[in-house]
Amino acid sequence: MFNRIKDSKKMENFNITRFGQALKCHVLVSRKSWIRLFGIFTLVMFMANLFWTRLQGIPYDEMVQCWPSDVSMHYDRNIEQSVVFGFIFFCISMLFGASGMFAQMKDTRKRSAYLLWPVTNLEKYVISVLLAIFLVAFITFGAFVTADALRVLVDWATGRIIIWGIPHLSDPFSGMAISPWQLSFMVFTLVLHFHSVYMLGGTLFRRQQFLFTSIVIFVFSISLTLILNQIDWSGVTFEPFKGNFNMETNQMEYVFYPSFYVCLGISWLFIVFHYWASYKLFTRMQVINNKWLNV
Repeated sequence: MFNRIKDSKKMENFNITRFGQALKCHVLVSRKSWIRLFGIFTLVMFMANLFWTRLQGIPYDEMVQCWPSDVSMHYDRNIEQSVVFGFIFFCISMLFGASGMFAQMKDTRKRSAYLLWPVTNLEKYVISVLLAIFLVAFITFGAFVTADALRVLVDWATGRIIIWGIPHLSDPFSGMAISPWQLSFMVFTLVLHFHSVYMLGGTLFRRQQFLFTSIVIFVFSISLTLILNQIDWSGVTFEPFKGNFNMETNQMEYVFYPSFYVCLGISWLFIVFHYWASYKLFTRMQVINNKWLNV
C-alpha cells in the first residue's frame, strides 16, 4: 500500500528521465505522420518555387535577351519572392502546428490511450508543445531547403543560372538588427500572441482546430472593429510610437511613448493567460467529451 502511495506521488512530479523517454516514444510512434507532413510541405514549397521562377514575372528567356550581363540580378528577384513565400508558409505552418498539437486525440481509442499514458499531465503537455514548436519548425525548414534544392536541380537541368534561395533567409533579420529593439520586440510579441491563441484553440476545439480558431479570430476582429467604430473618438489621441525620417542621417528616428510599453505588457499578460488556459483545458480532457469541444 505504501509503495502505491509512493508511486502516485512520483507521478505527480515532473521527472526529466521519464519525460525524455516519453518524448522519444511519442516521436517514434508518430514518425509516419511527421514524414507525411514533411512531404506535403516540401511539395507545396517546391510548386511555389516553380511558380515564382517560371510562371510569374518576366520569362527567363527575355531576361537573357534584354539583360545578358545582369541576368543573375533580375533572376535573383524571383528567387527572393519565393523566399518571401517560404517565410509566410513558415508562419502559417507554426500556427497550424500549434492548433494541431492534440489532433491525434480525435479518435476515441487513441484519445483513451493518450490520456492513460503513464506520465503526468504536465509532461504530456510539454511534449506536445515542444513537438508543435520545434519539430514543426525543423520540418518546415527542412522542407524549404529540400524544395530549394529541387528547384536548383530543375534550373540546372534546364540550363538556367544557379542561384540558391537559402542565403536570402537572413534578409529579414538583417533589417531587424538595424531597427530599434522595441520594434523587433513588438513583432516577436505579436507573433507569439497569435501562436498562443492558436494553441488555445487547438486545445479547446476537438475537430478542425485551425479552421475554427481562424474563424473565431476573424469574427472577433470584425465584431471588435464594429464596436470601436460606434464610439466617438474625437478628441482622443492614441499614438504608442512615432517615427520621423532624419534627412541629415538618412535614417528613421523613433519616439516610443509610455502607452507603447503598456500595450506590450498587456499583450504579454494575454500570452501567459492563453498558454495557462490551454494547459488547464488539457488537464480537464476526458475520453468522452463534446463532439466539437474538448470539454
